[in-house]
Amino acid sequence: MISVLCLRFLLPGLLLSNCLFMQGCSTPNPYYNPNRAHHRPDGFVNSDGSVISKSLPDLIRWYRERFGLSLPPPPGESYASYAAFPQQAFNKAQLPRNVRSVTWLGHATVLLKLQHITVLTDPHFSERAFPVQWAGPQRKVKAPAQVADLPPIDVVVLSHNHYDHTDKTTLLELANAQPHTLFLVPLGLEKTLQDWGIDRVKALDWWNTIELANTELTLVPAHHWSARSFFDRNTTLWGGWVVKEPGFSFFFSGDTGYSQDFQEIGRRLGPFNLSAIAVGAYEPRWFMKAQHINPEEAVRVHQEVGSALSIGVHWGTFELTDEALDKPVEDLKKAKAKLGVADSAFRLLAQGQTVALGP
Repeated sequence: MISVLCLRFLLPGLLLSNCLFMQGCSTPNPYYNPNRAHHRPDGFVNSDGSVISKSLPDLIRWYRERFGLSLPPPPGESYASYAAFPQQAFNKAQLPRNVRSVTWLGHATVLLKLQHITVLTDPHFSERAFPVQWAGPQRKVKAPAQVADLPPIDVVVLSHNHYDHTDKTTLLELANAQPHTLFLVPLGLEKTLQDWGIDRVKALDWWNTIELANTELTLVPAHHWSARSFFDRNTTLWGGWVVKEPGFSFFFSGDTGYSQDFQEIGRRLGPFNLSAIAVGAYEPRWFMKAQHINPEEAVRVHQEVGSALSIGVHWGTFELTDEALDKPVEDLKKAKAKLGVADSAFRLLAQGQTVALGP
């Protein structure tokens, strides 16, 4: 069997990280704890015990349905072209002083400036989400920033090891430019960063918390999977992150399918002043549902974790699945209307845009 998203590069164009044999070499899990339900002797599973996988017939069906079609289609429902997507070059001078703020820097990269620390999620500024820069998914909207443009970053949090979330080039540039930065990762991913020469890294399991500068950072469950090669599927953990300081709470979903995890996150750690929730890469639904929420499910996540304000991420940057890059815009509007969520409560920012969050 072949893994979930292989066809988009081979048939044509998806992430190599997702082009993996489902039955790779089995290696012992050094973190295995039989008392933790998501642990297995050879890796990790979702909180409900499931493993996301697709059979070869599923992949053939997806390819057959795509055959002869130009998928994904170009934008057009909300924006006339890729160049029309809202964007602005980021400058750290735009960050308000003495005020919390959030900036979307494209895909799943969020810059969160709090009272005591500044946090960066899944930093990715490379041209392609691929192990080489001459192949694989290419940015349709230019990155609004590079590492040199960033303010001092206290903590980087990574959600999982897929190439569009764990970008070696960006991470190495950041570690070299800002050697004080701490990298927080799910279990197992620390070995990858250490192999690259990044030493200030700490791995957490789900519901584990680390406290820094009067701020708590907690790895929380997501419904997803991991792999960077043919032989390491689910040997490292995946998840989202919660960041809490006195008077303010933030939730970052990472990549995830819809699950009961969000009710539990809301119960244990919510409500949240702000959430960054994935809204893109969700078609065809029968194929992507287990691993990527669509805009309606994203709004449900917003409700279940108890978020006062959410911003959509994981859209408008790389073409990873079958929907047009601007389709989340209208789908999110429809979802908010259907579920009774105020339009201003779940926003899509321009890449590079900063929003002040109050003192």
